[in-house]
Amino acid sequence: MSEEKKKSSKKKKKDDSLPDEDIEESGKAEDTKKKISVKDSVQPEINIGLVGHVDHGKTTLLERLSGKWTDTHSEEIKRGITIRLGYADAVISRCKKCGAFTSKEKCFECESAELESIRKVSFVDAPGHESLMATMLAGATIVDGALLLIASNEKCPQPQTREHLMALEIMGIKNVIVVQNKIDLISEEEALKNHEQIREFLKDTSFKDAPIIPISAQHSVGLSALAEAIEKYIPTPKRNPDLNPISLSQGALT
Repeated sequence: MSEEKKKSSKKKKKDDSLPDEDIEESGKAEDTKKKISVKDSVQPEINIGLVGHVDHGKTTLLERLSGKWTDTHSEEIKRGITIRLGYADAVISRCKKCGAFTSKEKCFECESAELESIRKVSFVDAPGHESLMATMLAGATIVDGALLLIASNEKCPQPQTREHLMALEIMGIKNVIVVQNKIDLISEEEALKNHEQIREFLKDTSFKDAPIIPISAQHSVGLSALAEAIEKYIPTPKRNPDLNPISLSQGALT
């Protein structure tokens, strides 16, 4: 091989190789891609509302399910209640080790990180105060199912418990799970009595057969059973992606 060809070959090999800085940056980019979780990369396929009487634990439950505290407005922090609609996403997964369901990056039961992702859901946290009923109704227009929170340490139904359930019926929401919250504050006997009150309240509604899941959002108790119930009782509705979007004002005119 001539000297000129040898030089040309060496130059080509040098050009084909990346500088050390570029190799390092490329490696960092690959690591970043690997760190992107399903939670960040998958579009939510269903909207689920959290409704119920004021101070029955909706925002606390949402934080336990998604890791996000949605009451961020200064007035919400000052008054300790939800005023605006809050939004947070979570991925429902099944633990490969124990089979339990979770919405976090680790299993609620055994804390294993070996999870099989099922679907990503978007939660809508609605205010429970009586003066904010219009905001709750606005949230109900975009949900496919709902979690109705009922505090077990109070008599059922409370005023907004009744109003929110009525609103869900009017809006045509069919898939509802009743969440009996704050069971850590009462005895087993009191919890059973409250369960009976809930069933009595539901018997004359279209949600008479709705599942009732006892939990303590404050202590993260019963969340695996709730995640499983969400998968079982609130299926993803069939949608037609080929349809053109229609605004509410256009729908009202047609």
